[in-house]
Amino acid sequence: MRADDGLAWPRTYRRGVLKTALQPRWLALLLVVIGVSALFVWLGSWQLRVARDRGGEAALRAARTAPPVALERLLQPQQPFTAAAASRTVTVRGSYDPSRQVLIAGRVQRDRVGWWVVTALRTDAGAWLPVVRGWVPTAAAGPAGASAVPPGTVSLAGVLQPDDPAADRPSTLPTGQLAQLDAADLANRWGTPIYNGYLVLTSQSPPSATPQPERVVPPAVVPQGLAWRNAAYAVQWWVFAGFALVLWWKMVRQEQLGRSGDRPEDDERTAVA
Repeated sequence: MRADDGLAWPRTYRRGVLKTALQPRWLALLLVVIGVSALFVWLGSWQLRVARDRGGEAALRAARTAPPVALERLLQPQQPFTAAAASRTVTVRGSYDPSRQVLIAGRVQRDRVGWWVVTALRTDAGAWLPVVRGWVPTAAAGPAGASAVPPGTVSLAGVLQPDDPAADRPSTLPTGQLAQLDAADLANRWGTPIYNGYLVLTSQSPPSATPQPERVVPPAVVPQGLAWRNAAYAVQWWVFAGFALVLWWKMVRQEQLGRSGDRPEDDERTAVA
């Protein structure tokens, strides 16, 4: 047997497999397999979304039920806001600066649109912490009256939240009002050092002697998390999708081998001999 005969067999075999694969019945089966694989891919993506949603919900429950910790254990001035700090209840001491106060527009409180009253707290660490002290229905009620700043040193408890996303359009609000609560913007107004993120006030000691804004319900910012069981289901569906395509190819090859009556390994041994 000539050596080039042995080398020609793989080319002939590959052409035969391709010819078999292009037959109408195998193409029709391929369409079915592709449809099934696409379904498996979608099911895997759906399971991954479920894994993220359930993991996030579990992380949020854990954050809300965790005992309060000191602010400095989770967040430092001028440092990025971490996932571990999201929705965590913390305690902090400091004093308010009434000259550093802004109103955040467009905030919904029990189906009513109004303003958040955000005041700078000078913490014991010497940095500015934006504190959402409450909600008011009108901008006129923000700087005075119900939003009077308690004097002296106060001890606060509240829920940490990350900054609002940066705005794509310039704000046209009056002076002292902002569309987003962004530490970078506040740093330009209040100075540094400043904490990234903000605190939604839940309790204050000593309590203020004057009426205060209506307390804000902390936003449900969901921390990152993953439910591993659903993530494993997602991987399984993707494996099934790939297996369906591999199985179709193996069936086509088996069909070609049955027609030729030879096995590739036998012919390869013959070519080497």
